[in-house]
Amino acid sequence: MSITHILFDLYGTLADSRLMVPCYARQLGRVMAERYGGSADEWSGANRRIVADWDSYYADLDLDGDDGINAMWEGAFRTTRALFRLTGRPEPEASELAALARELPYLATRECDTLFPEARGVIERLHEAGYTLGIASHATSLQARGTLEGGGLAGFFAGPILGPDVTGNFAKNRAYYLSAGLPPEQCLVVDDSPDGIFGAKAAGMRAVLLNREGSPPDAPADFILTGTLDELPAYLEPA
Repeated sequence: MSITHILFDLYGTLADSRLMVPCYARQLGRVMAERYGGSADEWSGANRRIVADWDSYYADLDLDGDDGINAMWEGAFRTTRALFRLTGRPEPEASELAALARELPYLATRECDTLFPEARGVIERLHEAGYTLGIASHATSLQARGTLEGGGLAGFFAGPILGPDVTGNFAKNRAYYLSAGLPPEQCLVVDDSPDGIFGAKAAGMRAVLLNREGSPPDAPADFILTGTLDELPAYLEPA
């Protein structure tokens, strides 16, 4: 059966994390200054300090465990709360903090164009070819949507936007991909990390590994893209 749906990993595959980190900080600063006062630079600086010490906020949280989704939201709550501590701003009620922790990644990404240079052209070609495009990311679905909006790609993605908040799994395992509710034999996953490839294959989907840098990791991919996504449309063309 032919491929009808393509699920892309986000960061490292379509979007460059190295570009996102500084843009995220700037946009977060703007959003927080408008909402809670202070200067955008003040909030941006707090975000940079949190990112530099990121692991300490999650050290006791098991994202891949049975309670991984609650652990993910707890980590988001902690890092959002730390913004107020580091800026010395009055901390909102817990319910407002929890809501902000979920909303802020969308607000901070939707103005950031962090796509890899070839990503837009490849996505446009696949969309024109009739494929239904979706996302399969470790980021939440809201952050994924914000990243697509920032890159001007949101209109091309009519398929599922999978994130841990949607799938109920932080790990990209078999259950993660099957939660898309799509016929596995009609799906192709494109990811730059082995975990996405292993999970997709376990779910009965085809998988393409994107190797942007260095030697490709050991993963059971059906095809390996080297350097960029450019050869993906050709790979999908009928023989």
